[in-house]
Amino acid sequence: TLTRRYTDAAVRFIREKKTQPFFLYFPHTFPHVPLFASPEFLGQSARGLYGDVVEELDASVGRVLATLRAEGLAENTLVVFTSDNGPWLTQFEQGGSAGLLREGKGCTFEGGMRVPAIAWWPGKIAAGKTTSALATTMDLFPTAVALAGAPLPADRTLDGLDLRPLLFGTGPSPRDTVYFYRGSSLFAVRHGAFKAHFITQSAY
Repeated sequence: TLTRRYTDAAVRFIREKKTQPFFLYFPHTFPHVPLFASPEFLGQSARGLYGDVVEELDASVGRVLATLRAEGLAENTLVVFTSDNGPWLTQFEQGGSAGLLREGKGCTFEGGMRVPAIAWWPGKIAAGKTTSALATTMDLFPTAVALAGAPLPADRTLDGLDLRPLLFGTGPSPRDTVYFYRGSSLFAVRHGAFKAHFITQSAY
């Protein structure tokens, strides 16, 4: 019942904070193994337990969006849905799939690093649009700070870039390069449509 309980807490937080600016970071535990689904989702998917878990995550996102709409916050709230890494291939059927991308979690091939992302903001972000432009989760911090009208900290170097032009359709992504590190070692660099690999060993 962890997904349901997380979602209950997120909905409660939104309702409690609806009269002031708020930031909700909502990282689900699943589909990381071990997998569990609430009774109403268990055994409902043709994809087995993994599919049950994903369907419950989908319902969780639906509850959050429905709460934002019901509280009149949808047109004033940016929602970003994404993942921290690709599938855990050593877990087989319970680890997910990167589709046509090579490898998975623990490596710097595209299957390990490239993940889906959805940005939702009714009236601000055009619905039904897709892009193959580069962006990273590191870019979310400077984007959120800019949207809040606050200055970025000047006492450190930031790796993130402001994604507002990409999100609002006013220009291209400010990012054309991604550096793939493990610890302090540079494993790969992606620049535009090209990628150079220097170390190809995966974590597994």
